[in-house]
Amino acid sequence: MSRIETRGRHLNHVATLYDPLIDRLSFGREQRFRELTLRHMAITPDEQILDIGCGTGSLTLLAAEQLSAKGSIIGIDAAPKMITLAQAKAKRQDSIARFQSGVAERLPFADGQFSLVVSSMFCHHIDRELKQLAFAEMHRVLRPDGRLVTADIDSPSTLLGWLTGWAGRWLLFQPELEDNLHGKLPTLMAEAGFIDICRPDHVHGLISFWTANRGPA
Repeated sequence: MSRIETRGRHLNHVATLYDPLIDRLSFGREQRFRELTLRHMAITPDEQILDIGCGTGSLTLLAAEQLSAKGSIIGIDAAPKMITLAQAKAKRQDSIARFQSGVAERLPFADGQFSLVVSSMFCHHIDRELKQLAFAEMHRVLRPDGRLVTADIDSPSTLLGWLTGWAGRWLLFQPELEDNLHGKLPTLMAEAGFIDICRPDHVHGLISFWTANRGPA
């Protein structure tokens, strides 16, 4: 599977280590974080869901368990090795979840195809222009009554959060983090056309959850 070109960062080079690495770095909190994300997604059984930046598919597969035969969920990621691992997981679990390579700034889907778009810990990997394009694409592929759920790094609310966030910016040479750390994501969502933008949760002094509606056509 070839990688789709994007200017954004991807984690193809660490795909095989991603799951155990995240589990260790999060001190076992990753599962609780996914469960919190699912709660904010508020899935109904017949949803048509798109998971952007799905990685190895852990959240996508959990969401699929809440869907009926009429529902569907597709996970996309720019890293082909991530998609290969996600597809293998789906096969082992006999899941209805589907996975394919794709980039957020050029979504390979029709206008109004989904009722829910979710993006978990993805936006801090892409620069300002790509964030703008990605949110515009998320808005495009949602139905008029569709909604967005985003979980990502935000303006820190604790000293530890501030140290962690800004250390990541400078030690990892990741300027893409700055929009997040300055709290810009809701503004970028609004510029893309989203309405009713709300931050229902903020955890670990650094990560926020946002919900938003696409609004009328």
